[in-house]
Amino acid sequence: MANSSKRKKEHIRYSLMLEKKLKRNVFSDITLLHNCLSEVNLDEIDISTQLKSLKLDKPIIINAITGGFSFARTINRELAKVARELSLAMAVGSQRIALKDKSAQESFKVVREENPEGLIFANIGADASLEEVLQVIEMIDADAVQIHLNTPQEIVMAEGRKNFAGTIENIRRIVSGVKVPVIVKEVGFGMAKEEARILADCGVEIVDVGGAGGTDFIAIENLRNRKNAVTNLEGWGIPTPISLIEVISEVGDSVDIIASGGLKTGLDVAKSLALGAKAAGLAGSVLYKLIKGGPAALRKYLIQVERELRYSMAMVGAKNLSELRKRPLIIQGRTYNWIKFRGIKIKSR
Repeated sequence: MANSSKRKKEHIRYSLMLEKKLKRNVFSDITLLHNCLSEVNLDEIDISTQLKSLKLDKPIIINAITGGFSFARTINRELAKVARELSLAMAVGSQRIALKDKSAQESFKVVREENPEGLIFANIGADASLEEVLQVIEMIDADAVQIHLNTPQEIVMAEGRKNFAGTIENIRRIVSGVKVPVIVKEVGFGMAKEEARILADCGVEIVDVGGAGGTDFIAIENLRNRKNAVTNLEGWGIPTPISLIEVISEVGDSVDIIASGGLKTGLDVAKSLALGAKAAGLAGSVLYKLIKGGPAALRKYLIQVERELRYSMAMVGAKNLSELRKRPLIIQGRTYNWIKFRGIKIKSR
């Protein structure tokens, strides 16, 4: 298991390196329409939301980051503490390593130990067997399980999987075999409407679009394997707001959508929710704040994200997330051209 642990450490290291250079402006094409006659009382704004049966006090999720080695235990402990203090849902990183190496389980179990009443999501790849999925859920007494999709990363990763046959049927098997909600999650390459429809037909009721614009796992794998780097493929994927629009246009009436991939500010969260997402996940920016500034800096950052969300809602006159979704917004630039070319119609408000 030494190689898996080493790989996870390298993912953290290179993620932080890339985060420092990353320009997180994936929502620059989206503008919320200002309301000069807002009658909102800021203190009475309700930001609670729901992902099917999961009730979230706030629509901000600390998304999957890491686990499986000693320092990851420290990271997950601090993330869980902040999630508990701020009443945020949290997902752990892939637990596959903990199925092969029992000593790695503690780096995941610490999340439930620190946040016994919190909303916690387990995480494993889409090639996992039903038995493995049940094991990762039990490991942390999870309220839901993320089934992650990371085909580009696996392809580029020297030790990665190269055969993806049977993925759809396996997801269908998992959905029908577990009792907690299943969240199918991309990890930074986005989701198109065609695949969203397939997932909905498999019985998936929650998806996380995980669009391009944040952590680029092809770039990370290129740094890990410089001799065989495929730098021309960096930046691959569907940008987060575009992916969000694609998925919502196709299955928004039946599937609850989480926006993630490059989100950094409360305004990014507000724009995601206005487009139709039910919640928003932050990962890369969260890890960077924690490692570079410690728990206090992370806490301050997440409080600021929530504050910016509430302020944005007040400025468009939305007392709750339902009203925010009804407020007009303007779509320009690449995003507008993409959805026009794809024949996607945004419902007028």
